[in-house]
Amino acid sequence: MQDSPLVSIVIPVHNGERYIKESIDSCFIQTYGNIEIIVVDDKSTDNTLEILKGYGEKIIVIPVEKQNGLGNVINIGIRASKGKYIARMDADDIMYPDRILKQIEYLENNPNCVAVGGQIDIINEESEVTGHREYAQKDKDLKKNRFLFQPFAHPAVTLRRSTLEEIGLYPEDMWKVEDVKLFLILSTKGEFANLPDTVLKYRMTFQTESQSKMVEHFKLTDDMRKWAIQNLDIKPTVREYVIWNIQKVGVRILGILPPTLFMKAFELSRKILK
Repeated sequence: MQDSPLVSIVIPVHNGERYIKESIDSCFIQTYGNIEIIVVDDKSTDNTLEILKGYGEKIIVIPVEKQNGLGNVINIGIRASKGKYIARMDADDIMYPDRILKQIEYLENNPNCVAVGGQIDIINEESEVTGHREYAQKDKDLKKNRFLFQPFAHPAVTLRRSTLEEIGLYPEDMWKVEDVKLFLILSTKGEFANLPDTVLKYRMTFQTESQSKMVEHFKLTDDMRKWAIQNLDIKPTVREYVIWNIQKVGVRILGILPPTLFMKAFELSRKILK
């Protein structure tokens, strides 16, 4: 790719000592070379910061006081970055080597696209692949379900910086649903796409707060959908309204299940309803 644009990989982390090295090392083996790696340490109390310092000048490390939302942490990294594109990455996930190359090629060739993701593998605590998740690829297919499902796996998405700056970066001072709100806003600014390629290994351990409180997460997502109807001038279709209400009932019923069974039921319903 001639005059390859700089890509900023932004990784927020809090107490990520177990997996952070595996995640960062997957950035170093990217087939796309013009990258910078920015890690924002959200007041870790374990050995995360010492591990990060061990990389020296190979990465940019920004230690901060504890923030009031994941969006706040990510925005600190974005503001310190220089890239034309912002590649998201979580501190316990692993990128496949050609992720950045393929996503940047797509964005460069599709100037109306504001966000591109891809397919993901699911991994466990031992980094073993235990499953796979498929996302729709075309803009029309992604947006027809924007009130029902996330269009992207958040850590697998690369964003156009100019559009992020236009909307004021990530929503701040909220947990769990900052990406829900972000993608609803971005859906009004340009096209979405997911590559057919598997670009990321997404770790699912059911140990984090967001995974152990899935019903609460759905309720917050529900609030974001209502916010979007009132503030973004986008309306769900009749089909989306019907499925949305089915989801509400289903979450109440499935909420009594253990997290692993809840997620299996969720994945099945996602495949059926999409």
